[in-house]
Amino acid sequence: MKQLTVNDLENLSLGSAILGSGGGGDPSYALLMARYLMERDGPVKLISLDELKEEDLVVPLSFMGAPLIGIEKIDSGRELDLLLHAFEKAIQRKVTVLMAAEIGGANAFTPLLIAAKWGLPLLDGDMIGRAFPELQMSSCNLKNLKATPAVMVDCLGNSVVIETTDAKKLEEIARAVTVAMGSSSAIGLYSMNRQEAKEAVVPGTFSQALRLGKSITEARKERRDPILSCVEASGGVVLARGTLIDIDQTIQGGFLQGSVTILSGDEKIEILYQNEYLLAKKGSEVLGLTPDLLVLLEENSGTPITSETLRYGLQVALLSIPAPDIWQTEEGLKLVGPRVFGYDADYQPSLQRILL
Repeated sequence: MKQLTVNDLENLSLGSAILGSGGGGDPSYALLMARYLMERDGPVKLISLDELKEEDLVVPLSFMGAPLIGIEKIDSGRELDLLLHAFEKAIQRKVTVLMAAEIGGANAFTPLLIAAKWGLPLLDGDMIGRAFPELQMSSCNLKNLKATPAVMVDCLGNSVVIETTDAKKLEEIARAVTVAMGSSSAIGLYSMNRQEAKEAVVPGTFSQALRLGKSITEARKERRDPILSCVEASGGVVLARGTLIDIDQTIQGGFLQGSVTILSGDEKIEILYQNEYLLAKKGSEVLGLTPDLLVLLEENSGTPITSETLRYGLQVALLSIPAPDIWQTEEGLKLVGPRVFGYDADYQPSLQRILL
């Protein structure tokens, strides 16, 4: 067991944004909320899968919606109190362990915003090992766990309990509810016991986020290149360094969708995204694609750049980091591979990439 304190939050913010691959929301505001709450309520216990008890009930939590909305419509934190009360009422059981539904971006902080207040530990893992835009894109779905009952709430106290036949239908209904809630909601889903968690959860991802964040903060202190430090810590490669130029994005169906172009020397590299960065190409040549993580880091500081914070003229490095093993399987690619998002390309783990 490890205790998460306010001293871990900066590393978590950086590391979760890296694992967000552009999605999950900018964690800057979530960091401030978590710092205030943890200073008030105390540290949070981080436990491993092996530390789960037979009687435990693990509930993954997440905020849902278009990341751009989160900049203008910030979360109050009260949503999670309402969510847990509504969830326990729906399942007629006490929640004993919380978990981030996705480790990527601001959603890594979601359970931290309520864990200390409720005196609940946090599980070192999540359902994705990164961020993806849709609810059915999870390891729990891959392992055939039941997604519902799912409970959704908004900042005004509205709540909805959803029962569905499959995870894809949950995504469709929950997305419509989220749009009705102003494109921002909190959701609890996939409640699981110890055995189910051991079978389905992507383990150690909180620790991974902390380690990746630490690689950048230490590089800054030691005046080393934070980009190369992150590459070493993640096992990734640098695909390009250059300047952000063309940015084209819009909110459609509750997602932030668009493209951004990097001018790297005389070459243009285009990144396509749906909340998360999903494909990078130079002309017709694919450089990197989902389920591998495409990550944009600010050139000098190594700060990850999420899709809603893209700005013309930023100096950036584009990294590709290997996907968790579960997504490189045939079954995993059916959920999160490039063709799922409408791209005419096939994922290749051995895709040739040039270290620049």
